[in-house]
Amino acid sequence: MPPQASGYDAATATTGATVLSGGAWKAASLLLPQLYALIQSIVAARFLGPAGMGVQSFIAFTELSVVNLLTVGLSISLMRYIGELLGRRRGGEVRDLVAWGWRVQLVGAAVAGGSLGLVALTGANVASAWGFAAVASVASVLHNVPSAVLIGTQRWRDASIVGLVTGTVATGAIVTVLAAGGGITGMFAVEAAVAFVNLAWTGALARKALFRIGPLPRLATAAAALRRDARTYALLASLTSVVTFVVWRRSELFFLQHYSPSAQIAFYSIAFSLMTALITLPQSLSEVVSPAVATLFGAGAHERIQRGYGRGSRLLVLLTLPVTAAALAVGPETVRIIWGRDYSRAGTVFLILLVPLPAIPLVNLARAFLTGIGEIRVPLLITLVAGAVNIGLDFLLVPRYDATGAAVANGCAQLAAGLPIFLVAYRRVGKVRWEAAALARAAVASAGAGVAAWACVRLLGGAAGVVLGLGAEGLALLVLGSLLRILPPEDAVWLDEAVGSRFGGLLGRTLRLWGGVPLAQ
Repeated sequence: MPPQASGYDAATATTGATVLSGGAWKAASLLLPQLYALIQSIVAARFLGPAGMGVQSFIAFTELSVVNLLTVGLSISLMRYIGELLGRRRGGEVRDLVAWGWRVQLVGAAVAGGSLGLVALTGANVASAWGFAAVASVASVLHNVPSAVLIGTQRWRDASIVGLVTGTVATGAIVTVLAAGGGITGMFAVEAAVAFVNLAWTGALARKALFRIGPLPRLATAAAALRRDARTYALLASLTSVVTFVVWRRSELFFLQHYSPSAQIAFYSIAFSLMTALITLPQSLSEVVSPAVATLFGAGAHERIQRGYGRGSRLLVLLTLPVTAAALAVGPETVRIIWGRDYSRAGTVFLILLVPLPAIPLVNLARAFLTGIGEIRVPLLITLVAGAVNIGLDFLLVPRYDATGAAVANGCAQLAAGLPIFLVAYRRVGKVRWEAAALARAAVASAGAGVAAWACVRLLGGAAGVVLGLGAEGLALLVLGSLLRILPPEDAVWLDEAVGSRFGGLLGRTLRLWGGVPLAQ
């Protein structure tokens, strides 16, 4: 059957500004939940203690792992093929593809709820909490279908707003429940209720997004080849997600649960959560790339893909360097202030996890571009090797060094998985301009700003040292960035045109100063 043309030209609508706008919404949808998670972690640490928090962290991690393993492959496949279909102006086939996704995820929801429910029935520690986690997992698995629709159609605001609103309500409810003595069970009861609200709300927004694509012709169904490709991609992506879970998620918690006291799980969870919060912003910019690249790939716009990959890589390096410097300077002191001295060990674990931080955003971007162009087999093989490295190091290090060993194992595995994928993306996308001199100046400026923050923490200590340290780093970065011209002029002009009007034009003026571009240009 010939392709059905849609009146919605997604390739034309996909621009640098739309990607940055999507990145802003994606950042909000990731940053605020990380803030909510940190607040919940702090409150749980105070009310539950290290051992109780370790139990809660393990249940939450197990639930999240089950949901991810049953959804990530299909979610990525739906997002990618929706984007490509829109790029080919075959929007009429999208709804049939989504209906297939619902059928698959109904099975996944049954498996998720049944597996966690079985744990609850077998008399696990805090069985009632496991029961609520099972209920929440059902809604979370189903939620991935409408979420993939919104992401594939690049409806970033709609994809983000639900979690932002319900996350705010959930955080307040969890704090209230813990203060009232609801304990671990109360936390998961709130999560279950919020998961079903998310499902209903996101589902309604996804239906509107499908309607926007245009009416579905009566006889238009996805071609057999498309369904086969989407199914194959989903299976490969699912296998990739299993291995990715080992390398990029907190798989070390299973080893800590077996070999170490519960408090060690709390130490590692706190450090890992802080690390996740740090990479949220660059990760959000990477994640909006996949549907945009898929759309451009479907439209045959290969030159735009190559140009976008180069600019994205440069800007992610620029963003990550000062973040890394700040984390090294104030991270351990921040842990002691917020969670208390009983959790000081988490600060040391956090410093170890920071080692691969500068490379992680670049790896995420490379993975996003490879996803967008449909390349999945080679990254899968690379991640399989890294997963084996991770598990081997976990067996070797966790029994001896607890959370510290877990952090070393995770950092080594991330580098083993990430650097080869970065090289594959470079070969597939093509040669890009790195502007090495500007990036080297950015590294110098970031290091100087980090030293300013560290000096404040060293001299003052406590909350005052952290707050003033962050302020000192920001001021030093502003000055050093202008003096050293840390931003390539072409990127400075592009960013100014895309987002420079924010904050009354202050952002644009700063970007031009960093790029050495005249303000009047």
